[in-house]
Amino acid sequence: MKLSDITNVLSFAAFRPDPDDSSCIWRKRFPNKQSLLLNFSKESVSWRSISKEGNLGEENSVTGPLKEVVQDMSGDWLELTDGGWCTISINHRFVISLETNLTRKNGASELIRTNPKAVLGSKSERGKRYALKHNDESNSSILLAVDEDYIKEIETLFKSFGLKIGRICCGIYGMLSESLDQIYEAQKDYNENGSEPLGDVISVTCCEGSVCILKSDQEKWLELRSRNSLYTQKDMEPLSKVMAPMLEDLGTNAQIVLSMDRSAEGVRQMISEIAPNIRINDISDSYGLWNLLKNK
Repeated sequence: MKLSDITNVLSFAAFRPDPDDSSCIWRKRFPNKQSLLLNFSKESVSWRSISKEGNLGEENSVTGPLKEVVQDMSGDWLELTDGGWCTISINHRFVISLETNLTRKNGASELIRTNPKAVLGSKSERGKRYALKHNDESNSSILLAVDEDYIKEIETLFKSFGLKIGRICCGIYGMLSESLDQIYEAQKDYNENGSEPLGDVISVTCCEGSVCILKSDQEKWLELRSRNSLYTQKDMEPLSKVMAPMLEDLGTNAQIVLSMDRSAEGVRQMISEIAPNIRINDISDSYGLWNLLKNK
């Protein structure tokens, strides 16, 4: 045994995950080191640093094509990191769909990343990378598909400027998944203590101009609509047109669960106008996406 091995054990270094170990949460991969969180939409890039103490820095953003932004900002970003490590959230060139009867064999959610055809069968497309979230109470699943060329383009671009990517994820998909986990726990508590059946629950997730709306009845996921790069803060009309058919004619016992980022300011008022008699549970957090990137 080498002396360095003994030293690593004594200092707990042997038990720390590698920076590129995506199976471990982000903040544990960089103890006492700076790293960077970045969020991409079609027309802008925003970012926050994480200090050596694990605290989030101020949010900054730049409008422009990704290649130009990275070229202009890479030097500043490198100074915000130890070693150039960053995690990236994309909100462009993805599809989120509702599927049924996908395999649920052990490890399917991990297998789909390396061998999607083994999980999706004929639904698998070449040139796509996937993520999967099952409904534990029914045969439905939410499937994320992202263009592989887009991911490779980002990886090559960042590498050319000395930046190291430890994880690439889809921001709105992560926010939707977190929202569904919260809804599931609330439903369990309601079923144990509620005196009458819980009505329709509509989950509305908005992130960087993209939206995902999921309608459920009790524990069953019934309908999903997802659009990316749909709206801007100056033009919310396209978002209203997508929402309206999902939110109209809801029963009096229905409720809407809203999770949104800063790009969706005014959405709650819009929902109130479309469905004035439906209760809205706003679980939005101003640090929501950033905390997910940091703690997942």
